[in-house]
Amino acid sequence: MNTEKIQSLAYGVIRTVGAGIFLYLTYYSLRYSQYMFPQTREFPIDMKDDPVRNILAAGILCALVFLLLWLEKKLTERSRICVEHVVLVLSLLWIACCSFWWISTLDRVPEGDQAFVYGGASYFLEGNFVFLEKGSYCGTHPYQLGLIALVELLFLAVGTYNYYAYEIICAVMAVGIVLLGYGLLREFAASFGMKILYCALMMGCIPLVCYTSWVYGDIPSIFFTMLAAWFAARWSSCGKKRYLAGIVLGVVMAMLVRRTSMVFLIALGLLAIVCIIRCRKWQIGMTVFLAVLCSFLAYQGIYKMYEIRSGIAHYEGLPTNSWIAMGLMEQEGRCGWYNNMELSVFYSVENDREAAKAIMDGYIEERLDTFKADPAYARWFFKHKILSQWNAPLYQSVYFSAKDLERNPPEPGSFLEGLYLMPEVHDKVFGFADILQFLIYFGMLLYYLFAIRKDTRPFDCLLAVTIIGGFFLSIIWEAKARYIFPYYVMMYPLAAMGYFRAE
Repeated sequence: MNTEKIQSLAYGVIRTVGAGIFLYLTYYSLRYSQYMFPQTREFPIDMKDDPVRNILAAGILCALVFLLLWLEKKLTERSRICVEHVVLVLSLLWIACCSFWWISTLDRVPEGDQAFVYGGASYFLEGNFVFLEKGSYCGTHPYQLGLIALVELLFLAVGTYNYYAYEIICAVMAVGIVLLGYGLLREFAASFGMKILYCALMMGCIPLVCYTSWVYGDIPSIFFTMLAAWFAARWSSCGKKRYLAGIVLGVVMAMLVRRTSMVFLIALGLLAIVCIIRCRKWQIGMTVFLAVLCSFLAYQGIYKMYEIRSGIAHYEGLPTNSWIAMGLMEQEGRCGWYNNMELSVFYSVENDREAAKAIMDGYIEERLDTFKADPAYARWFFKHKILSQWNAPLYQSVYFSAKDLERNPPEPGSFLEGLYLMPEVHDKVFGFADILQFLIYFGMLLYYLFAIRKDTRPFDCLLAVTIIGGFFLSIIWEAKARYIFPYYVMMYPLAAMGYFRAE
């Protein structure tokens, strides 16, 4: 089999699998949505959507695409560049203003994992290492030390417990994410209309704005992942080695702030194989190897640093199969959603990792036997698990920011009061996000069907393969709609391409 046939086969797999996934998601996002009102239980509700409204919105967007195609023919090159830059600046300013307004207006003390991240960094700077002890937060979740170490560096400059400084960085990164998506389209040789449409769509990405107040690794992981993707596309364009170093840097940072960035690293490795076979560019293989090695060494260095500072031995923490076991369980109709089971089991065996792993293996085997014995139940379970994550238009962005309202209520008569307390206000925001989600999913379907062509460079498909990987991970892993948010943001430049490549 020659190299062209291998590349064609790889692209055929990407197109087929991606189109199948988004045909499924587009169909269900046309007809249904997963709803979760703030301050209620973390329980997604399956509700009927308005197909006529969604089809009408798709028709309007397609009309906009034809208008942009017409403008592209009528305008001079100088005019196109001017319009393009104006729209880009407007989109960047819009995201910046919305993000800084959001984090300034919404003052919520971080809870749960967020509290352990910014609180742990503050404790460590003060010489208190209780979180590192066996059975404590970092003793059971050691992978969080990557993000905590970075937050420590921030707090060295701005002071401990300063979560607002972290939110400012997330707001800046949200703007950077929009710019990186635009930069990717430029590297893909996208047309004037594609870039205009992308900027317009990004201005409506509500979850991107709302998660800027989330003191965790979600926004940074998207930023560094897209930065690595841009470096990969840039290297494909010019072949300069400094961009390979940028790929390594982006991957390592993404891995430190969010461990599921491993999906992106695997996608990078798979496409590197295609690139090596097709183009004989062996240096990309070394780049992927260095990205893996440096990510591993970065974590090992952080673990050793905390051991030396605290005098507390590093613990492996929860076994990885804990999240797979949770991902296969049903609780009150919630399919695979987080249920705190992993900590209950871990503590019951006195933090014995191997004993916990054996118990989790038993749970997994039991659930797989259940699915095998009742295929109809298995189909129902995985359908509900997938849709509860991928068909939630806000991706829990408003839900998670609605904590601590009793101690810090929103200003009476304000937009935030309506968003959190009044269904008629919240549902308008939800409805807008719902329409946009359908448009993005439909655009992704068009992308997989029409945008991956014979002349497409392997790394131009990097985000597309990452999204496919994220979909399959979501089938087996512990579930939350929040976990899909990074993949959703990655879809925007590809969806814009999809609409125009289907012309």
